[in-house]
Amino acid sequence: MIDYLRIHVLWADGSVESQRIAEMISTHFDGLGMERDGVAYRIPVRFSSAPWAAGSTLPKPVDLTRAAHNAVVVLNDDFMFEQAAAWNDYLAETRAAITARGEVDIYIPFGSPGREAVPASDAARNTQYVRRDRWTQLTTPAARDKRLLLHVLVQIRRYLRTLKVDQRDEPLFVSHAKADGDTTARAIITYVQSPDNDVPLETFYDAMELNPGEDFQARFKEEIGRGTLIAIVSDVYDSRPWCVFELTTAKRHRRPIVLADINSVRISRTFPYGANLPRVRLSPAPGDDAWIDPLLAEAMSEGLRCDIFEAQARKALAGADALVLPRPPELFDIVDGDPPPNTILYPDPPLGDIEAELVQRAVAAIAPSARLLTLSEYSA
Repeated sequence: MIDYLRIHVLWADGSVESQRIAEMISTHFDGLGMERDGVAYRIPVRFSSAPWAAGSTLPKPVDLTRAAHNAVVVLNDDFMFEQAAAWNDYLAETRAAITARGEVDIYIPFGSPGREAVPASDAARNTQYVRRDRWTQLTTPAARDKRLLLHVLVQIRRYLRTLKVDQRDEPLFVSHAKADGDTTARAIITYVQSPDNDVPLETFYDAMELNPGEDFQARFKEEIGRGTLIAIVSDVYDSRPWCVFELTTAKRHRRPIVLADINSVRISRTFPYGANLPRVRLSPAPGDDAWIDPLLAEAMSEGLRCDIFEAQARKALAGADALVLPRPPELFDIVDGDPPPNTILYPDPPLGDIEAELVQRAVAAIAPSARLLTLSEYSA
């Protein structure tokens, strides 16, 4: 079976720290984004480190044929530098194999934390490495892990966009209520935009980013309609019309959404269409920004899950008309807009009995001939 995407992590044998990072990457991608009924989307991760042949320090060549797309992550460090000649040839051959397959794979190299030189073949190609030596403000392994994960996630998502018609960078839209969510939202935007942080994301914050004379509602729709949305769910968020507008706009455009819950006292009314989404509980303290990278990684993970499901669904459909939902279907998806086509496709696993009964009743009333199927059911 050919996977849609595989991640290959390369590091020099003997580097305990690089092995730890590789295992962290594998654990993260073993369950990506939203989990339902104990099931989460898994992206296979393969390691290339242990010597393959007697007398060699190098691993087996990376097998790129087992996936439609591959992300090759290189962890350069002092161990790789000590074996520079051998690893230079190995990486040059890996790059050549990637090039031979056309524009279907991505190469994501990370520089050495100790500032050791990159392999000569990559230097000759002016290959940009992620500068881990600049992450001086990240003082714990957990903080550095989340920053590295964020880079991997963002670069894979950017690469997948090159396969689509719209290749513009995708903004991170931070939806919030001014009354009690502005401090948290502003902390995220300031953190991402700071030149002191190596966070490879674009952001959209609020009307202050608009030009005078712009139609702010139309601009919000445009930014949300091609972005990833983080909703700062505070005590009053669900009661604010503009927050409801932003959240439903993201759902209407089938965009990735993560709820960041900062509720402190009481939510007087829960907006029903804020359900059916991954939710992260936050307790940000003044002056502490350690929570931001994990939240961004969660949002990009959910985004990658949505990206891959959409690509797999479109391939399976082969041009057939269908409503493709990146999340389990709910009443909003069925009743919003025009009647759905004959096929409504959503991620596995199938809906539970209670959810399915409600949604099927709505489908029967609006589009009686429509079939509600998971991707595996449709493919079968």
